[in-house]
Amino acid sequence: MKPVLELSLLIPLLVILLGAGIYLSWLSSGGAKSGLRWLLLALRTIVLVALGVFLLNPGEWVVKHDDRAKLYPILIDDSASMGVVSGDDKLTRSAMAGAIVKTISEMAEKNEVDTEMYAFSDDSREIKSLSELKVDGKRSDIHQSGSSVFTRLQSGGTSPDALFVLTDGRQTVVSKGSTLELQSRANNAPLYAVSVGANVLKRDLSVVSPRKTITAFPKQNLQVTAVVNNLNLGEQATTLSLIDSEGKEIASEALEVAENKKVIHTFSVAAPEQSTRYKLKINEANGEQTVKNNATFVNVRILTTKTRVFIAEGAPYWDSKFLAQLLRQQGHMDVHSVHRLSDDRWFRIDSGQSTPSASSDEVFPNSAEELSRYDLIIFGKNSEHFLTDKRVELLKGFVRDQGGAILFSRGKPYSGRLAALESIEPVNWASSSSSGFAFAPTADGQSAGLFGQALPAPESPIWKSLPGLKDAHNIESVKPFTRVLAEGELVGTGQKFPLLMVRRYGQGVTGLVNADGLWKWDFFPEARELGNMYQEFWTQLIQWMVAYSEFLPGHDYSLHASNQVVALDDPVVFTMSYRGDMKSPKPSVVITAEGMEPVTILATASTSTGGKPVWKCSYVPERAGAYLATLITGDDSPSPGLNVEVKSPVTEADNLNPDPEYLRDLCESTGGKLLEVDELGVFLEQKFGDKELISEAVDTVWRSSWMKWFVAILVLLILAIEWWIRRRNGLI
Repeated sequence: MKPVLELSLLIPLLVILLGAGIYLSWLSSGGAKSGLRWLLLALRTIVLVALGVFLLNPGEWVVKHDDRAKLYPILIDDSASMGVVSGDDKLTRSAMAGAIVKTISEMAEKNEVDTEMYAFSDDSREIKSLSELKVDGKRSDIHQSGSSVFTRLQSGGTSPDALFVLTDGRQTVVSKGSTLELQSRANNAPLYAVSVGANVLKRDLSVVSPRKTITAFPKQNLQVTAVVNNLNLGEQATTLSLIDSEGKEIASEALEVAENKKVIHTFSVAAPEQSTRYKLKINEANGEQTVKNNATFVNVRILTTKTRVFIAEGAPYWDSKFLAQLLRQQGHMDVHSVHRLSDDRWFRIDSGQSTPSASSDEVFPNSAEELSRYDLIIFGKNSEHFLTDKRVELLKGFVRDQGGAILFSRGKPYSGRLAALESIEPVNWASSSSSGFAFAPTADGQSAGLFGQALPAPESPIWKSLPGLKDAHNIESVKPFTRVLAEGELVGTGQKFPLLMVRRYGQGVTGLVNADGLWKWDFFPEARELGNMYQEFWTQLIQWMVAYSEFLPGHDYSLHASNQVVALDDPVVFTMSYRGDMKSPKPSVVITAEGMEPVTILATASTSTGGKPVWKCSYVPERAGAYLATLITGDDSPSPGLNVEVKSPVTEADNLNPDPEYLRDLCESTGGKLLEVDELGVFLEQKFGDKELISEAVDTVWRSSWMKWFVAILVLLILAIEWWIRRRNGLI
């Protein structure tokens, strides 16, 4: 119904009208006979009811349609990569796309269907002719561009039958919450794409560092390694420079790089006084496609307090002897080591000592206070000779509540079972063992920041060149929240098993190196090209583990970032915690970067599962570059800091090869397909050959049920009959 008045007013009005009309009709026919009087009342009632129906206005909304030809929008890429000349005919990709547009347009005209042209780079715009293509867009966003075409057509009341996309398939914009697939399926308008262009021989001179983060102490000898790669540029002479955070050149080296070869160079410099970031830079070469990778950054994390290490070895062997000797030689470590020779004979040797001191009593921390003097406890084999139930409970508190670290350096740390210790181990042990395997870092080890940061990346050839290892204890299962940073790959079978693992436990961490034989890495000359891998592995692993724990050595505050490598406009969440005695600390974070004023971010208290004070804050970088986040404590406590790298947006020049697989996946997700040029004619003939018109809604109108000519005549006839009867009987 569509009543002439609100029902709340009309219904009472109709009741009054009907009652008054019936009463007056009955009253005015008082002199007529009874039968005639009732006839007149009935005629009057029918007219009053009809009037009520007219006022209620029953009916329905009716959609008016119009028929039109099918519409096929054509989306044409005019980003910078479409200006590349490729293929045997030496045409630009834009020219290839233009030829395909003409084919589609001619076939559409022949079959009397409609097309519209849209150019796009980061968004779409309607064009009338191919001459309007600019081919200079700095980014390509197929998702946003296709979505905006659907939105534009829908706002005008039009729904396309399909969408043609002509592009090289380079999606350089990260798609966040794209609605293109949803819009395509909702409109029953699939995407059909043609990938234009052929692969382009990439010409590039680049520099990378196998270690993104180097942990060191002030004035310590620092090894900064760079790998310069020449891709299809012929022999190149370039200069590799090491530059500090203020833009000052620290060191440089002239290099000759053969075509399609790498040159590795290591700068040996004194570590700075505080954490910073170094830049490795090479000259721009003629003919390079991109110069974005002509520089890379290396984070230098300076620890101002020594790492305090306690080593407990129950079955000394080459591995434990080499490790203890190596760590004692590190000026930035304070090492106390105890070795068991027999049930009643122990010896201890500390940093700075050349000879051990023998004792009939083992020396192991017996209180939480004694354990708090160390940052890391390292266990070798047969640790059951050191541990009692009380000491194990102290170790749990040391890790869980004090942010300490425990490293099991030679596989299973005890013989048989040690039930009290099992709760903090990263794995459940099986009964057998394996031997003869290679060390293989994992992707999780890279994402955790150990490989590719402190140590060479998993894909580095250095790992395959190292001597094999032995004596790994088999693992029944890896416990929840354990990260497998490296695997052992068995020689001959290729089977893999967990080799290097870490597990967060409260505020601290436990780690496991499930192998023996790493000491052989110290005698492998080829491995020294990127530094002494035995020394680098253990020192960087230990410093990484201590940093992976909640607190750095000697720090009561911790600072961690949700991600230290982020894209532009992605938020970085900083988390801070505290283990000191101050009742109401109020930390904040200061963000600094080259060319910008420092930004201070106030932290907000958050909930901690361990009952310790925790704060959080976030920062959204507005430009690419290197950022330094420093925790401001408000007291004399050391202020931890960390580096955040904001990546530059992907540009058209970063990769000029077409990406047909991406287009295929996109099209198939909408019910369409990726088309080959040689099948285009047959496909268009079939697609355009269906000339059925599209019925399209153009308006919505109200159609009343009573609005008929005979209804009005019938009501008038009833009124006329009533009037005639009354006139004949002298009632008017």
